[in-house]
Amino acid sequence: MAKKLAAKQTSVKKTSTAKTTKKPAVKSSVSKATKKETKPAKKVEKPVAKPTKAIAAKKTSKVAASKIVVEKPAAVATKEKDTKVDKIVIIEAKPLPAIVKPNTLKPVKSILISQPKPELGKSPYIDLAQHFKIKLDWRPFTHVEGIKALDFRKQKIYIEQYACVIFTSRIAIEQYFRICEELRIKISEENKYFCISEAIALYLQKFIQYRKRKVFFGDGKLPKLMEVILKHKENGKFLLPCSDVRDKALAEALNKYNIEYSEAFIYKTVASDLSDLSDVKYDMLVFFNPSAIDSLYTNFPKFSQDETRLAIFGNTTADAVKAHKLNINVFAPTPENPSLVDAIKKYITEANKKR
Repeated sequence: MAKKLAAKQTSVKKTSTAKTTKKPAVKSSVSKATKKETKPAKKVEKPVAKPTKAIAAKKTSKVAASKIVVEKPAAVATKEKDTKVDKIVIIEAKPLPAIVKPNTLKPVKSILISQPKPELGKSPYIDLAQHFKIKLDWRPFTHVEGIKALDFRKQKIYIEQYACVIFTSRIAIEQYFRICEELRIKISEENKYFCISEAIALYLQKFIQYRKRKVFFGDGKLPKLMEVILKHKENGKFLLPCSDVRDKALAEALNKYNIEYSEAFIYKTVASDLSDLSDVKYDMLVFFNPSAIDSLYTNFPKFSQDETRLAIFGNTTADAVKAHKLNINVFAPTPENPSLVDAIKKYITEANKKR
């Protein structure tokens, strides 16, 4: 009996302890509920400074962390850009030739341009002549003759092996497709073409199906063309169709960046017959290539400059002028005058003003 009583007492104690333990749990749940209810009321009535500081600290830490994450890729991107820019800037610009400008400028009333007259009759030189009421004549001093297929084969250049072609003029485009037709070379549709300007790139429409994925162009200047070529450096060997008389600046740039290329001489520049011109007495002569200067002395060996002003475009043409000991009066391109017509306009504006 005593054992049974002891067991009952222990069971009663256990139940009592269980009840006591359950009661605080109810209190804690209630207290939590009340706390939840009272929290928004406290925030509305009395905003506490401490939590706001903590929240601000968290925000700043998050912002700082986000800044660190953003800065890393930006730094990598700038490094990549810098390397690309460095490659372009390294191209050295040739020094400008000496320009002779007398103290007293004589007016310009007649100009001869050593190129054929535009077919459509539209040119900035025509607008210039109309504005200043100047006599303007056009006469090509040189003409192009395509190299025969037999002579081209002697160069041992196989056009079909070149996946990339560089064009610097419309004449180069015409002669390239001419020699391909004569040699019965099938041009791959996957070939890529790199043109110095958009106008030359659009001229390709006469010969191929124009696609943006395979035709690339610059802004008319060598640095931009080199930038485009460097992006596709690994696409294959480059071919440069050109004349026997050419500007060596592009070839020097290709060599500098270790670009695999070959020059294909597919046409030559020949002096034209200027016997119909009794004399070359113009106030200004305009030349765009060194072959035109050579043609001038081929047709007129006793030519003397005297008071004739020479407007010259390009460093290679300027070198030919210096070789004949002539004076350059107007020159382009320069930072101030990127085009020759702009340089001539400034000169005539100053020379023809009323004194």
